[in-house]
Amino acid sequence: MKLVGFLKEKWWLIALIFIFLFSYYIRSLNIVEDRILSFDPTFQYRFTKYFVDWNHIPVWDELSYYVGRETTVSNYPPFMWYLTSIIYSILSQFGLSLMTVASYASALYGAMIVIPAFFLGKELSNEYGGLMSATLFATAPQILIRTFGSSYDSDQMVLFFMILTLYLGLRALRKRTVSSICIAITGFTAYMLTWWMFLYPFVIIGASVVFYLILSFLLNKKWFSGKLKFMLPDKIEFSLKEGLTQIKILITVFIGLFFTNLIVMNFNLRNTVFEALNALVGFAGRAEAWIVNISIAELQPFNIFDLGGWILAMGRFVTGLDIIDNIIFFSFIFALIFGVIKSFKKNLFLTSFIITLLGIAVITTTRGIRFTEFSSAFFIVLVSVGFGSLIEWSKKDKLLKTSSVGLCLLIVVVAILLGYQLGKGLGPDINPNWDNGWDFLKTQTPELSLVGTWWDPGHMVTGLAERRVIGDGAHCAWDCLYTINDRITDLGKIMATDDENESINLIRKYQGTSPKVYWIASDDLIGKFQWIQYFGEGCDARYEQRCPLYMQMGQESVSTDAQGNIILRKYSDIYVFLGNIPIPIYVQGINGALFDEIIYYEAGQPKVLKIGEQDKVDLINALEPLERQLNFRFTNRTIELTVWIPQHYSYIVLIPRNQRDNVFTKMFFLEGQGLEHFKQVFRNEQFKLYEVI
Repeated sequence: MKLVGFLKEKWWLIALIFIFLFSYYIRSLNIVEDRILSFDPTFQYRFTKYFVDWNHIPVWDELSYYVGRETTVSNYPPFMWYLTSIIYSILSQFGLSLMTVASYASALYGAMIVIPAFFLGKELSNEYGGLMSATLFATAPQILIRTFGSSYDSDQMVLFFMILTLYLGLRALRKRTVSSICIAITGFTAYMLTWWMFLYPFVIIGASVVFYLILSFLLNKKWFSGKLKFMLPDKIEFSLKEGLTQIKILITVFIGLFFTNLIVMNFNLRNTVFEALNALVGFAGRAEAWIVNISIAELQPFNIFDLGGWILAMGRFVTGLDIIDNIIFFSFIFALIFGVIKSFKKNLFLTSFIITLLGIAVITTTRGIRFTEFSSAFFIVLVSVGFGSLIEWSKKDKLLKTSSVGLCLLIVVVAILLGYQLGKGLGPDINPNWDNGWDFLKTQTPELSLVGTWWDPGHMVTGLAERRVIGDGAHCAWDCLYTINDRITDLGKIMATDDENESINLIRKYQGTSPKVYWIASDDLIGKFQWIQYFGEGCDARYEQRCPLYMQMGQESVSTDAQGNIILRKYSDIYVFLGNIPIPIYVQGINGALFDEIIYYEAGQPKVLKIGEQDKVDLINALEPLERQLNFRFTNRTIELTVWIPQHYSYIVLIPRNQRDNVFTKMFFLEGQGLEHFKQVFRNEQFKLYEVI
């Protein structure tokens, strides 16, 4: 009977367990043994492995930003590494590798977010709001794409502690007990070990207290006539004592964090909570201070007038069916408004918190697409609070209750289906070309070698190839020999310049004591060259016509002869005729034109064909049958672009004049031809590696 009574009282616990299990399931669907995602997950794995191997975190990271940087909690938060190591110590007994355990741990950490999501939603409304919050957190595509297994990154823990500390801080302000305050300090301390911006939720809570004091003063019934008083909550009396009590609690938590921070930092006054607060405010105000942020796709500006953007900011619950998507989106908007209204009549402090969280969600969204992961978390909590309040309010009428529950169930079913469908498509990236490149660096180059390229693959250089790197995806300020801004500028210039000697001099600037330096030219940089050119040469292709970029064009179709041999390949408006030499032809309407230079492969080596006047006449005569086949007529002019035609033919690249002789073109498209100080030592379709000589 006691069990029955417990289940009746804690019925929500069973539901929460099922939500957690489903959340874990969709995050672990595509885990592959001994594989994780590239980029940041590889960075996290490298330090987890170091801790497992040596039982401590290195004092100095000699691989990143050679000549390295000091490892502190501020730039290398270790909480996830410790936790994963504990899990590994158990699961390794069953033969699982550390990388496999890291993948499963990622799914677990992502699933755990539903727990604080439930309690925060419940604190702000009721059990229904809590369960709705947990369900939407479990399935929201905008959260799921960053918190699934194989994505062994800090996002899972950052979101978990962000929601948890919001709940613990709110709970401390409401309960005002020593235990609740101590628990809040403990939660924020764990967050400190997870993310250096850990004061983000503390600032939100502090702002909500200030807003509460302002509201309670402005809405004091003394200032309203009798006819207007009915619009106000029943218990609003401005009390300086009440406000001071909440402020004292916040100050107590902050002081507690100050001392735990000193202990964590070994009493290093350079990385205090004040520095963490300064970092948070600085990044929120001007993330572009680190110029690398300008080039990160996910930090591009958010269009506040774009309805699709707001759908993304609320979790991206999109099915592709307009009627369903519109019902969900406008239901979310309705729930937001309804939640604010109902909380206003119920509890002014919770109203202040809800409105503050809504304001922060909007502000966070406007900082860039990347931060819609955080705004999604805030919006989901607020939407769920509204749905919880709606269900509670509708209990008085059977029809209203049926409609409210039906709407919530519709959203839950859609969310579950979306989460499951997305989960089936998420998994580690597998690319043999890059794998072979990392393996070559790791096994065929001296151990202390330095590797340079654009900053993107830096974590893989250190984590998979185990070599020193000039720059990676972590920001580096005073704790590096040269800041990230210096390095990004130099990396861009090394590849964008036509002067090979300038490239060599910049590379030597970073060589230090490394016996060898290697340089990677990879196919992903074709599309990213806008930023390489922008930072390296100060030439902005977005606004300046003098800065044209490479144009990469994928193959659309092929034509074959009677024997089934491919004789013609189509790339948008460009046709490549396959004879002894592949000849690209640009066709627009009834006009066709040749290009004045072609780079193609013969016996595995690139060849350059310049189309002179006589060559043009000969080619036009030879290709005359194509005029009838494609219904065009050759013009007498050639297009002043170089066309690079790779051996695999899956795409071609148009090279403008300003890019024709830069170092990257010679490295990637010409396989090192024309370079004196770069010797190609490894290559495949995507990855070209050069030894600097």
